[in-house]
Amino acid sequence: MRIFKTKSVNQWAIKEKITDSELLQAIREIEQGLIDADLGGNVYKKRVSYQDRGKRSGARTFIAFKVKDKAFYVYGFAKNQ
Repeated sequence: MRIFKTKSVNQWAIKEKITDSELLQAIREIEQGLIDADLGGNVYKKRVSYQDRGKRSGARTFIAFKVKDKAFYVYGFAKNQ
């Protein structure tokens, strides 16, 4: 699987100190069927834990996803936004 981040998601992840391994974990969970929200058209909303906060108070991401091919992080935001 190839995983991509848009420039804005990359900048947001750096600012929020979200590591690539934390983003990769979210992709692995989607592959296992653990999805927070299916927005249709292979676009999913997925919670990401970071900075020892856990998923509930962590960040949210939108991922365009295609099984066994590619995944694109297209948007990320903190829970309080």
